Parts: sequence; C-alpha cells; structure tokens
Amino acid sequence: MRIVCPDGSVTDRELLSAELERKLRQLGSFSWFYGRPETSEGYLERVKDADGILLNWDIPAEVLSSCPKLRIVSFTGTDPRKFVDLSLATRKGIAVTNTPHYGDHAVAEHTMALILCCAKRIVQLNGLMRQGVWEQDLYNTELWGKTLGLVGLGGIGIEVSRLAQAFGMQVLCWTHHPTTERALRHAVRFVTLKELFEQSDVVTLHLSHTPETERIITRELLRLLRPGAILVNTARAELVDNQALAELLTEKKLGAVGLDVYDVEPVEHDNPFLGMENVVLAPHVAFNTAEANANILNISVDNLVAFFSGHPQNVVNPESLVGHGDS
Repeated sequence: MRIVCPDGSVTDRELLSAELERKLRQLGSFSWFYGRPETSEGYLERVKDADGILLNWDIPAEVLSSCPKLRIVSFTGTDPRKFVDLSLATRKGIAVTNTPHYGDHAVAEHTMALILCCAKRIVQLNGLMRQGVWEQDLYNTELWGKTLGLVGLGGIGIEVSRLAQAFGMQVLCWTHHPTTERALRHAVRFVTLKELFEQSDVVTLHLSHTPETERIITRELLRLLRPGAILVNTARAELVDNQALAELLTEKKLGAVGLDVYDVEPVEHDNPFLGMENVVLAPHVAFNTAEANANILNISVDNLVAFFSGHPQNVVNPESLVGHGDS
C-alpha cells in the first residue's frame, strides 16, 4: 500500500510528528512531495500508484480519473468541494474525507480580534501614532451590553458566541437548524435573518459556501444594519454582496467591517476595500495557527488510518463506500 502527499509545504512537514509519520508508514510506504505539481502529468507521476492521498490543495479531475488503485483522498480542510470533484470520486468509489472543527478556536479568536480592531479603531489609531499624530478625540465602541448577531451556529459560531458572551454581549443567531435545546445550551436567541440584521450591533458570518448560501447576505439585509454597526466575515466572501457592502461603507452607513476572505484571492490592487480606513483586512489567515495546523494533520492522518482499518470517518461522500466494501 502507498500513501502520498502530493502537494505538501515545508511548514506542514515540520508539523508532521514522528508519531503521525509512524502511523502512515504502518499503512505502507509514505511519500511526501513539496509544492503543487505544475502540470497534470507531473501530478499523475506523483500519485498514479497511490492507495491513499493526503491532500493539501486540489487534485485535477483528470488525475483523479487516472489512479486505478486510489481508494481515499484525505483532504486537509473542512470543505473539499472546490478542490476535489466529489461526483467523480463517488463514481469511482474513492472516499473523500475532511477535518471538521480543526480550527474552531483559531477562527473564533480571529473573529473576535477583528471585532475588537473595528470597535476600538486599533489599526487606524496605530497608523496615526506612527505618523506622529496623538489623536485622542476618536471615540471607540464598548462591546459590553451590545448585541452580536451570528449567522451560522456550527463549531466556529459556537466558539464566537462563547467569547462574545464573556465580553458581556447578548447573542442573536440565525441557523438552518434552530431548536429550543440548542438555544438553551448556547445561551442564544434564534431569529430570522431580517431580525438579526435589524437588531445587531455586530454581525459575524459562519456559514459554508453552498448554492443555497451564495450571496445570502444581500444588499437589502445590509441596509438593515444600524448606523455604526460592524460586520465581520471570516467564513467565505461568496456569502456577501460585496459590491453593496463597499457602497454602504463609502456612504458611511456602517461603522466598520473586518474581512479575512475575498471574492478574488490574493486581493487585486483595485479591490475597493483596500482604500477604506473603516475596513480591517487580513489575508485569509484566521485558520492559520500552529495549533490548528497540527490538528488538521492529526485528523487527516487519523482519517487514513481509520479508513484502511475498515472504520471510515469524516467521509463527505458516503455514497462512495456503497458497493466497495467496508472501506
């Protein structure tokens, strides 16, 4: 049996502990390649005889189709849909696994950091200080007693709610799956999206990008936000009508926005948010802590071990297992 990482990084290789590598080598031979192959031919050369793949980025469909022994792709992330052709994998009986909750704490902390930077004007004040300006007349905002609106209550949303409540905030939430039990357990109040945008001082987004959530945050919803409200997106840029968001910021209808995700990444020079002083920007790094990256490798390796021991876990296309044995 052969396990291959076709597109590893130096950092991830350093995080791959001796114990994790031992687990992989117990499955068979293990090969680690640095950097994504530049061509499909080069990619296929690395993985053509693999039984399992530890995948950091994407795998071309033509490569996936040309791996006769391949039984599992262990993706190092939560949502492989943009990186692996799931329909093709399912038809070929190739299981695709993910790493749920690996970065819940990291992304939640980053979300709170962006909220605080927006509320306290940290970036703006830091810039003025470095220009020699001692500015004490810019008001900042207290979070105590304010209302946070969570769009989504998965692992990250739950952590953000917990942190926000520690700051004395009340929490409203919209989710696909509201129940009384969940509301009581997490001390949130479920409302409609319209009510959430009307009543929140801060709104944070914690949804996956799917056809159903594409641009779910519409111009109409954004216009419901209170003057001075803060919006933070550490989820996916595709959730938001970003043109409308930029217009509202230009019109000073919002207090501030914190962004970690963008429609085009890396951000292009003409992105309107780059020139706005009431926007705090980060380069899609909310997940990128040493702890989260260690978690992601642990879960990914465990997914491979579990699969080949006949107990698949975290499989996002369970139909791939039907008719192909227990594993």
